[in-house]
Amino acid sequence: MKFFCSLALAGFIGTSCSKTVTGPPATLPETVMVKAGLSGYEGQGQALPGETEIKDMQACIFDGGEMVQVFEGLTPSGNTFDLQVNRRSGTLYLIANTAGLIDLKALQEEDVTEDEWLKKSIGLKDNAPVHFFSGSISLDDTPGPELPVSLRRGIARFDLQIRTAGNAAIDKMTLKNAAGSAYILPVKGNSSPDDAARGDVSVTFDTPVTSDAKAVMYAYEQENIGLEIAIEGTIDGKPVTLSKAIDGNLDRNKIYTVTVRKDNIDISLEITLDEWETGGDTELVPASRYSWK
Repeated sequence: MKFFCSLALAGFIGTSCSKTVTGPPATLPETVMVKAGLSGYEGQGQALPGETEIKDMQACIFDGGEMVQVFEGLTPSGNTFDLQVNRRSGTLYLIANTAGLIDLKALQEEDVTEDEWLKKSIGLKDNAPVHFFSGSISLDDTPGPELPVSLRRGIARFDLQIRTAGNAAIDKMTLKNAAGSAYILPVKGNSSPDDAARGDVSVTFDTPVTSDAKAVMYAYEQENIGLEIAIEGTIDGKPVTLSKAIDGNLDRNKIYTVTVRKDNIDISLEITLDEWETGGDTELVPASRYSWK
C-alpha cells in the first residue's frame, strides 16, 4: 500500500513568489494535476506510523537555470496540496518536512542557480537526521492532465534483530563516522556533501531491547567513509560490545537490518539490506535518545 497526496496546479493554498522570465510565456492547460506520492520502500520492510507524515511542504520551479517561482506555507485541502503554476516549462521541485531548515524564498532572493540548488544539503535537527522527503518533475512537454511525482525519503533506517540462544539485552547502538548532512535531492555519483561533518551518532535505549525492534536508528544517505555499527549490551548476563564495518554506501529510502547472533562458537553482528515499503502493524519503536559527538 502506498500513500498518495495530490497537488492540483490550479489555485493554491499558501504563498507563491514568482520571477519574471524573458521569452515567450509557456502555455498551460486550464487544470493540470500533479499526483505526488510518497515512495514505497520497495522491499520487505514496512513503514511505521509517522514515517509517512507530512508536516509541511514547499515547492519551487526552476526555468532556464533560475528559480522563477516559490510556493510556501502549503497546507492540505483534504488529500490535496493546491498550487497555481502559470507555465509549462522548467522543473518543479517539492520538499517536505524541511520547515525552518530550508528557506526557498531566501534562496530565490539570493538568485541561487539550479546547479547550486541541486547541491544544497540539510543538516541535523536536535542531534538527529531530519525525516524529509524530496522529488521533482519536468514540466516541459509533459502530456496529459495528471503528472506523477514520487517523493522519496532522504534517510536510511536501521532495524534490530536479536537471534541468540540465550538472553540478550541491547542498551546502545552507535553509527561511527556518520555524516551530519545530506543532499536534499539525490546527486548522481555522490552520496553525501564533501563538506559534511562526520561524527558518531548514538541511540541509548531507555529500556534495553530484548527482542526484534524496528527503527532503532536513522541516518542520512551518505558515502561510506569508515562507517561502522557498534552494539553495547549484555548476553547471558555478560557485558558485550560488538562492532562491524558497513560495506558500501548508505542509500536513502532503505532499511538496514542489524542482527545480533550467538551460537556455540561466537557472537556475531550481521548487517543486511532491505528496501522500505509501506505496510500494516509492526513492532513498537523502543524509546531512545540520540547523541552526536
